[in-house]
Amino acid sequence: MVESPAVETYLARIADLAPLVREHATTSERDGRLATPIVEALHEAGLFRILLPRSLGGGGLTIPESIVVFEAMARLDASVAWNLSICADGPLFGHFLSRDAYETVFDDPRAVIAGTLNPLTIRAVRCDGGWRYSGRANYVSGSAQATWLVGAGIELHDDAPRMVDGFPIMRAAIMPFRHCTILDTWHVSGMRGTGSNDCTFEDVFVPDDFTFAWPEARSPWCTGAFGTVPLATQLGSALAAVAIGTARHAIAAVVELATMKVPAGTRALMRERPLAQMQIAQAQGWVEAAHAYLSSAVARCWQMGEAGEPFDNAARAAARLASVTAVKLAAQAVDLVHDAAGMNAVQTSSELDRCWRDLHTMTQHVILGTGRYEIVGRILMGLEPGFPII
Repeated sequence: MVESPAVETYLARIADLAPLVREHATTSERDGRLATPIVEALHEAGLFRILLPRSLGGGGLTIPESIVVFEAMARLDASVAWNLSICADGPLFGHFLSRDAYETVFDDPRAVIAGTLNPLTIRAVRCDGGWRYSGRANYVSGSAQATWLVGAGIELHDDAPRMVDGFPIMRAAIMPFRHCTILDTWHVSGMRGTGSNDCTFEDVFVPDDFTFAWPEARSPWCTGAFGTVPLATQLGSALAAVAIGTARHAIAAVVELATMKVPAGTRALMRERPLAQMQIAQAQGWVEAAHAYLSSAVARCWQMGEAGEPFDNAARAAARLASVTAVKLAAQAVDLVHDAAGMNAVQTSSELDRCWRDLHTMTQHVILGTGRYEIVGRILMGLEPGFPII
């Protein structure tokens, strides 16, 4: 597929950043957050703003175009790509604020939104002119560089959740990150450099213009696909693209290893072993299948949004199935090449070890995890999803 000139520009910038990203990868992993030179380079390259319109100094990319960028960055480093995909997706939330609030946030050239839409640990209480938010946002990837926090909370009335059809009513908000306290909670095996710490905040006033209904958000001003594709459906493809790029990184690392390694008990290079050849070929096939499936599903959603077509449960389930399946295929591909590499794969200094740990950590994300198959399966069999977010 021929990429647009704008996408090609960003791909070239990522290629230019490759030496810097590789140089600081170990520092990011050790410190549990992206190294400062990487964050500054992402700002300088405009990569955090690829989904903003050009009128605000952004790249004007579509969602289908953006996932190409995220996948390319993941070929270098999964943690950098994950933070990029989270933070560059900030405008997707901004479209559901008022137009004035959106412009207030993104008039700042260094605006970065991070957060969580898991409402179980956040409460929202109505007040004059807006809402007061308190609670704990879990797993806030990119917390170290964020200037705004997005969080969804359960609406409370007289200290009790407001309920409709057995589900609590939820409302999301975007608030200045200065109101948050970052906790040191991100102690994990993979994706260490993402800085996905928990954040707390207490009794923060957020004006109405900076809030939106969740999960059924409605944009008061944005037209086209950004405003018509359900917000929950817009989310997930970026993270799946990171998984695909990480798998490509792992395959490239093993192919390079295969040109040098002579496995124990043999006299031939690894690349000459039939088993290694089969594993690398199968892994490549799974990654290509994941890429094709995800790209097709995202393009279809974008076309539906541009045409103003309705998104029923079946359409939402189809989009989610593509993201989850792409991540599963990417993980299986990395398992294959991890096995092919033998003891080299488990050395903590190896790129392959990091790719394996990173990708298996990604599979645990709530919108990419195995549990999503149950929701999709219910819809495919004519049942209600049984969960407010597909």
